[in-house]
Amino acid sequence: MFRKFFSLMLIITFAFTLTACGSKYHVEREGMPEALKTRLEEQIKKGEEMLSIAEDDSATMTALLEIAFGNEHLGYFDKAIPHYKEILKIDPNHFPALNNLGVMHEEVGEYETSAKYYGRLLEANPSNTQVFDDAIRALLAAGKHEDAQANLESFSRYNQDSADENLSKFISDQFEKIRNAKMQTENAN
Repeated sequence: MFRKFFSLMLIITFAFTLTACGSKYHVEREGMPEALKTRLEEQIKKGEEMLSIAEDDSATMTALLEIAFGNEHLGYFDKAIPHYKEILKIDPNHFPALNNLGVMHEEVGEYETSAKYYGRLLEANPSNTQVFDDAIRALLAAGKHEDAQANLESFSRYNQDSADENLSKFISDQFEKIRNAKMQTENAN
């Protein structure tokens, strides 16, 4: 009797563990209107149909993006991530795929992975301040202050000839953000 009970408890514990592991990539979208949910589900079905008849890379990427985007916005990251990665096999610098992979990994707390996707996006778009801001945010969240600093110095050098005053302010603000993050970490220790 005790063995059966112990075995049953072990199975239940294992099942809960598997459920918890799988739920990390399923983010509940509270308050999503039913109409939007239905539209996203229809978008996924349309993307799957498009994928089944895709004859070239462009059509394949369009279909994969439809599927990935719909799943991402429904909170099914476990379904969206593989589709975005398939897009990257065709186009390694695909802006929406890299950006959305960064966003999803950041949302589940995988900051280093998020920073890697943002970093790849930044390599392809070295003057994009929004992408740079995303990359710095993810690096700081991962506790990678020195990497953030090195990236900011590279970004600053790359854009040193820019006469854009907004860019100068942006770079200054990023230096301040990194400095504050370092201070917070030092004060916490």
